[in-house]
Amino acid sequence: MGLTKQYLRYVASAVFGLIGSQKGNIVFVTLRGEKGRYVAVPACEHVFIWDLRKGEKILILQGLKQEVTCLCPSPDGLHLAVGYEDGSIRIFSLLSGEGNVTFNGHKAAITSLKYDQLGGRLASGSKDTDIIVWDVINESGLYRLKGHKDAITQALFLREKNLLVSSGKDTVVKWWDLDTQHCFKTMVGHRTEVWGLVLVSEEKRLITGASDSELRAWDIAYLQEPNIPGPLVSMDGLENINDSFPPNKSL
Repeated sequence: MGLTKQYLRYVASAVFGLIGSQKGNIVFVTLRGEKGRYVAVPACEHVFIWDLRKGEKILILQGLKQEVTCLCPSPDGLHLAVGYEDGSIRIFSLLSGEGNVTFNGHKAAITSLKYDQLGGRLASGSKDTDIIVWDVINESGLYRLKGHKDAITQALFLREKNLLVSSGKDTVVKWWDLDTQHCFKTMVGHRTEVWGLVLVSEEKRLITGASDSELRAWDIAYLQEPNIPGPLVSMDGLENINDSFPPNKSL
């Protein structure tokens, strides 16, 4: 009987000189009542809070084993939502640096996090193509929105209406009625992955950006029909905004 050959096992014990890792986004946070001075960056499984004025690391939000993939500060500036590669979400207090709330519902990495205006709800998007709306106060999930066919890139709550608009790598932008939890409008103007969107002009216009190096501006009009429940959205005045001036227009 031969002797068993043994191999040394190498494990990571510490990281030196790390400023931030590339898998997640960077966000400004409010500390000590100051805005625009402190920034939160993903650092492997942890989150570092840097003081931009002094160039010093002042706080570390301790993670577990999974890498950080998404960050989103709360509207009140007291909490930071952190999404991880395994699909979990933790809510950290910026006052104590502790993660008191954990959400588990996604099967893949978190790619998008967004609070509503009051900070009571949190919308999370993932590589598993699902969007989950969480009740932050009651620490529970409200509902899961299915419809995208690829990873979610962004999701936004509307201020005046109980609606959610989302974009994904499947090249479409979807509008969701949160009262009935269904998609009532799908925008198919882009031909490549939609990476970002923003609501402007008192939420009467939507700007979307895709990997084709173009921005598209959509005028939003709400239609109320008596036989159809829920709000309907019509998109008019589609514009392609690129490097050429004036912008090309297509209806």
